[in-house]
Amino acid sequence: MIILSNCLTPNPDEGALNVASSLVQRIKQARPETTVVTYERQTPESDRHLPMNKLLLNMEWIRMVRQKKEPVLYVPFPTRMLPAAVRIFILSWFARWGLNALLVMHESISPLAKLLIKLSGARITTVSRTTWETYREIIGRRAVYLKTGVDTQRFQPVDAAQKAALRASYGIPADKPVVLHVGHLKRGRNVGRLLELGDNWHCILVVSTQTAEETDLQLREEFLEKSNVTLLEDYRPTIQELYQLADVYLFPVTQAGNCIDVPLSALEAASCGIPVVATAYGELKELLDKPGFYPISSLEPAALAALLEQAVAEGVSPRQSVLDYDWKLAVTNLLL
Repeated sequence: MIILSNCLTPNPDEGALNVASSLVQRIKQARPETTVVTYERQTPESDRHLPMNKLLLNMEWIRMVRQKKEPVLYVPFPTRMLPAAVRIFILSWFARWGLNALLVMHESISPLAKLLIKLSGARITTVSRTTWETYREIIGRRAVYLKTGVDTQRFQPVDAAQKAALRASYGIPADKPVVLHVGHLKRGRNVGRLLELGDNWHCILVVSTQTAEETDLQLREEFLEKSNVTLLEDYRPTIQELYQLADVYLFPVTQAGNCIDVPLSALEAASCGIPVVATAYGELKELLDKPGFYPISSLEPAALAALLEQAVAEGVSPRQSVLDYDWKLAVTNLLL
């Protein structure tokens, strides 16, 4: 297999980058002969790094695909659907031994984009049932639904003593329930809802370093001014510890385009046994009726606080419900 991607980076603390990096690393472990070709972003895992134009035309790339005669897995960073469809169509001309495009964000699909996807003959792999249903109507059995997103060995629950030790090491108060959110610092994700929680809560917001240009600076100042908020803006290789020390995870995103189809942070929190209070966004629609998941019906401060309090008081672990999303299973299913 040949993998082509502009999503690979040494510090994958953003959804699409995390999916790509986790997937590629595990494919390489399963099939060491896999060739990883990167453009734009580069990582130590890449075997070749090539300059590509917007149409992904590069003579070295074309020669490589023709000589190897292997199927291609295309993992692009999320973009508007029409440019993505054009690139998939062009890649299909050279990947004559099969092209699979992994798309991780739901976008509206224009008639021209639909036509290009149909004509490409490519398989489209999605990470949410909703997006899979959209593509199934366009290309039938060439649409594939892949459950994925979490390393259940890395993201594990801890006991009360370990939780207390982690809070002490991060300087987090031991006398307040802790609510956590991980993601972009922008209003479109509704992260400002954390600011509306009372002082009886301690809030932690972990911001992606890969999307610093999207940061809402005014919102950042509002977070910095709050005494009951911890704002973490640097890369966290041990991000699992922050899930483990929290009492509840909040995912308040409602608008498409503000997160990938499978909110990895919510899955990682669930894998750590932390109750998840969330909107019916993307793949979370498949989980909100499971134990330990609490669907948000209103983002009004009082209603949201009451739901968070319920989740903490009940303390139900959602871990069992996300085991099917483990990366090992995902890679096995993808390589079938």
